[in-house]
Amino acid sequence: MITVLSSIYFIYGFILFYTYSKGYSLLRYLLKRKNINVYISIELIFVILCSLIVFTSQPLNWVVGLIMLFHVAGIIWLISNPESFYSMAEDPSIDIDSLEISSAMVVIGLGVFVYFSTIF
Repeated sequence: MITVLSSIYFIYGFILFYTYSKGYSLLRYLLKRKNINVYISIELIFVILCSLIVFTSQPLNWVVGLIMLFHVAGIIWLISNPESFYSMAEDPSIDIDSLEISSAMVVIGLGVFVYFSTIF
């Protein structure tokens, strides 16, 4: 199951990077207000897979549990205060190109952390 979650993180990160490099941005699509359901659906997939790993593995995989808590916090923030979320995403001082590259690298990094989480 850890391999599946790690692979999904890698695929998601590569899709983010590939769409950015080809001129169509998946991140910009997800950060539009009308696509809130798509963004929450993607986050829920990660929460479900992380929770399956956390609640069925012995000993407790605290790395995946911490990542799951970050996904849950993001969903709660988006649902409880969408104006704050979207004002941050639409802030003109944020360089969206840097955000796209860094978000792809963070997602790939999460895949690496999940893959090696059995070591910790």
